[in-house]
Amino acid sequence: MTTKHSPLRVLKAQADTIAAALKAAERGEKIASDPAGKIAASIAKGIVKFAVAMDDKIISIEMPWSTIRETSEVGIAEFILKHMREQRETMQ
Repeated sequence: MTTKHSPLRVLKAQADTIAAALKAAERGEKIASDPAGKIAASIAKGIVKFAVAMDDKIISIEMPWSTIRETSEVGIAEFILKHMREQRETMQ
């Protein structure tokens, strides 16, 4: 498990894995056993909600499938990583 203070390479690997799974699901690939059809239902609904479990917290993220479709895997991983490290978007 990780915390926001875990080594960057560990957090990045976790974010990369999540982003890869999201992109695979968006392409219609089977990413997990889903007998209840929750993944297909979220695609039909147009939005996915997922959680990132860490030692010190659980992060809940909601993303539209259209954003996942339009964003690269690297971009999604960076977005997740920012949430994991509790970094805020700043306006300059």
